[in-house]
Amino acid sequence: MANEYYLAIDIGATNTRIAIGSRNGIINKITYRTPREGNELSIPVKIYEEIKKNYGKYIDQIKAVGIGTIGPIDLRRGRVVNTPNLPIHTFELRDPLMEWLKKPVYVLNDAVSGAWGEKFFGLGRNYSNIVYITMSTGIGGGAIVNDHLLLGKMGNAHEIGHIVVKYDSDIKCGCGGYGHWEAYAGGANIPRTARVLAEKYKPLIETEAYREALRGELTPPKLFEYFRRNDLFAKYVVEEIIDASAAGLATTINLYDPEVVTIGGSIYLYNQDILKEPIIRKALKHLVTEPPIIDTTPLGGDIVLYGALATAINPPEDLLRFYR
Repeated sequence: MANEYYLAIDIGATNTRIAIGSRNGIINKITYRTPREGNELSIPVKIYEEIKKNYGKYIDQIKAVGIGTIGPIDLRRGRVVNTPNLPIHTFELRDPLMEWLKKPVYVLNDAVSGAWGEKFFGLGRNYSNIVYITMSTGIGGGAIVNDHLLLGKMGNAHEIGHIVVKYDSDIKCGCGGYGHWEAYAGGANIPRTARVLAEKYKPLIETEAYREALRGELTPPKLFEYFRRNDLFAKYVVEEIIDASAAGLATTINLYDPEVVTIGGSIYLYNQDILKEPIIRKALKHLVTEPPIIDTTPLGGDIVLYGALATAINPPEDLLRFYR
């Protein structure tokens, strides 16, 4: 191992991952279940314990720590506030970890972190205008414009999942709004959306996917499995997801005018053989700007870890203003 290391942390609603890395990339990583019980310090305490257990012998050589986390976040205090995705809705990160580790700790929203990772380790290395989109439990994104990582007043910019893709839709998003990109294509919403579509659908044949949808049991893995088995109702639902995603992608490109757009997240990565070509093809019809390069992130499921690593190595100037 080299003499200079950095820690990268990816905090998700289900799992937390910690990696040790260098300027060349990730060297080793571990995964554990994100704590779901406790108080505002339970999550940073667990992070600190795992760092000591797995990487304690390198602590003197670790220069900084980067974190990509579920949100919303408050960059002024380096903490997560009122997240709907965990029973511990608000928890500390930056301040206790800085105190315990005696290292700089930098916190970003996970999708925003992904964009920074793409800039330094992925397809964005030779570009100044980059967008990263994640299609997973929800839909999120991050954008770099003229080499500046856009953060917003508290670090929660780019809620692209809540772009309205169908203004007269009765498909409800988890946030309470209607017709949002995330309502159609976010993994957490797909069973509910499929049920609403099934209730309005007039099938010539009641397929397996249709019956599961009526029960609210058509999960993303089942949906795409049925699609691959040529289930007609599954094809209908996936077409709705594709159309919504094409509209969301086109709107995002028109907003930021990027040179490169990369897409990741579990819904997309596991099903890109179905989703990639039609989403891009349909989105290109609705652009007012010159089309960018659009492709799957080469960083795969590790993109947030790479973003956290890039943040530790080279914290964005726009983030450092929250530390002054």
